[in-house]
Amino acid sequence: MKRRILVADDMPLFGEHIKFILERDGFEVETKGDGLTALDALRAEPFGLLITDIKMPGMNGIELLETVRREKLPLGVIVLTGHGDIQVAVEAMKAGADDFLTKPFDIDQLRVVVSRVLDRRLLSDEMETLRRRIRSNDSFHDLVSKSPKMRRVFDLIEQVGPLGSTVLIHGETGTGKELAARALHETSNRRNQPLVALNCAAPAESLLETEMFGHEKGAFTGAERRKIGRFELAHRGAIFLDEIGEVSLNLQAKLLRVLQNRSFTRVGGNDPIHVDIRIIAATNKRLDEEVRKGRFRADLFHRINVVRVDLPPLRERIEDIPLLAMHFLKIHADPAGRSPREIDPDAMRDLLAHPWPGNVRELENAIKAAAAMSQTAVIDRDSLPATVAPKLSTSRTTTPLIDIDRKLTEITAELIERVERDYFAKLLEKYRGNIARCAKHSGMSRLGLTRKIAKLGVDVARFRKPRRPVQSSSS
Repeated sequence: MKRRILVADDMPLFGEHIKFILERDGFEVETKGDGLTALDALRAEPFGLLITDIKMPGMNGIELLETVRREKLPLGVIVLTGHGDIQVAVEAMKAGADDFLTKPFDIDQLRVVVSRVLDRRLLSDEMETLRRRIRSNDSFHDLVSKSPKMRRVFDLIEQVGPLGSTVLIHGETGTGKELAARALHETSNRRNQPLVALNCAAPAESLLETEMFGHEKGAFTGAERRKIGRFELAHRGAIFLDEIGEVSLNLQAKLLRVLQNRSFTRVGGNDPIHVDIRIIAATNKRLDEEVRKGRFRADLFHRINVVRVDLPPLRERIEDIPLLAMHFLKIHADPAGRSPREIDPDAMRDLLAHPWPGNVRELENAIKAAAAMSQTAVIDRDSLPATVAPKLSTSRTTTPLIDIDRKLTEITAELIERVERDYFAKLLEKYRGNIARCAKHSGMSRLGLTRKIAKLGVDVARFRKPRRPVQSSSS
């Protein structure tokens, strides 16, 4: 559909001129002499692009454009304006045109604008596919991913979540350790009880101890009333100890006793407090290395390292970048609807090229900042933070861009293949593996459908209803 273009112009020679140029570039082009016949053609058949003149009999170009957008026909639109008709071009852009060309224009101008609009339209289609995927099977609780590495993490969380085991989550800063902890809690039998989080890297040792275990009134200067600690608040639920590798050796010993006995005393208190809790810990450090260096107790490490969940850095799941970018664009959208809804191809290439040392959190902050900076419905390179998209493009070499383009193509192809696989699987399930009925429903030939599902790797046999064994009659 992307390769099909409709040209609407009441000057036949001009329309044929555009057709001649674009057909040489491999496009399939049709021409119409007025807006009404062009609209009929757009309603009847799929096109990827409409190139329309403004002044036409019956229905002019602006009216045609407004109708196309009102009916939500999925195609790009380029309007043709006369020399000096800038106000008309502005009006067309406000009505939803993707771009415009001023007559007369040269061949290179036409090719550049057509290519640009079709790239945007392809991106828009990809973004819509990504939105659907975010709403469907690429979201696991609050974690969003389609990468095989993260899918294995999701499977592990689903497996160990209900068991109640102590879990250690390891990952670089910004990889989503707290989200993984929440997913673990939400898949457990304690999901209706609190998950209490504590960042062990934040307070000083003395304050961290009272945050963990609480204190009695008068335990120290300034302790004017009793404080309930996080372990006590997490009773019957779970506690998430983030950055546990930052806990001092002295406090590690006290923490070990809590894990062994499931009891503790408040600072300044004498009475033991028993708790029923699940422990979920997280760190960005290699705790086995910390043990070897004498900075982390070996016995505590073995207590918390019962089940280990390793979160991959974003640079190892590059296929998730477009998906996550659209997810963050959605959740940080302006309630008034003024936020951008798409990311242009050049900006997406920058996102894919960036190494993301801050991982998913850095990507979220970049998209949030870009959405605030963008003045249009599309995030472009100029909207991205300078750390992500250097403003001097001459510093970029061509080889990484080629690799990124290839990756974008691979991601797009994979998305399309997954959508097709899901469609044919649901069709086969509906008709219980009956190829003839599936072919009729999809408008394909039986041979074409058979080849398609074989290419997609869909197993037809699993959808077929098993035949009942024929019962022999006794003589």
